Amino acid sequence: EILTEKHGIQCICENFPDPLHARRDIWVPHMRSNAEEHASGADPKNVILVGHSSGAQAALRYAELHEVHGIVLVSATYSDLGDAHERASGYYPQPNSKNKNNDGKNGGESNPYLFDKMKENCKNWHQFHSDDDPFIPLHEAEKIRDGLGLSETYHMLPGRSHYFDYSPEMLDAVLSLC
Repeated sequence: EILTEKHGIQCICENFPDPLHARRDIWVPHMRSNAEEHASGADPKNVILVGHSSGAQAALRYAELHEVHGIVLVSATYSDLGDAHERASGYYPQPNSKNKNNDGKNGGESNPYLFDKMKENCKNWHQFHSDDDPFIPLHEAEKIRDGLGLSETYHMLPGRSHYFDYSPEMLDAVLSLC
């Protein structure tokens, strides 16, 4: 409401299909459809995506495939944290036991993040995380930060939990991208 009413910026915030499982093969095409539909004749790559938790994973994977003006990640994680339900969503890299390193040990990942492609398709990133997120450890967010090469636009704000409450810093980040 703040973006639309105070700043005149069109904001689409809706329920996604498949909310329980948040599957990549459903969410990413849904996001693209929304970008194309709401662009109203404009270029769908002019959108700014704000993704929270599973939505952050969807925004990362969206940027592997489509150009986008900016992305704000909130409570993003690198791995599925050992959770089978999260693993089934299809977002997370998995250890690849079939790929052998030079020393003969297992190595590499299947379904890796394509950080170079993400950075090619999106030049403007902000990432928010908290030191007391009860679901996603800080080191997980730092792996995303490092993969994207973020420094000045990585915001670790203490005491924000999983960002369930309004954050004026996030609003400022979105406005900085407009």
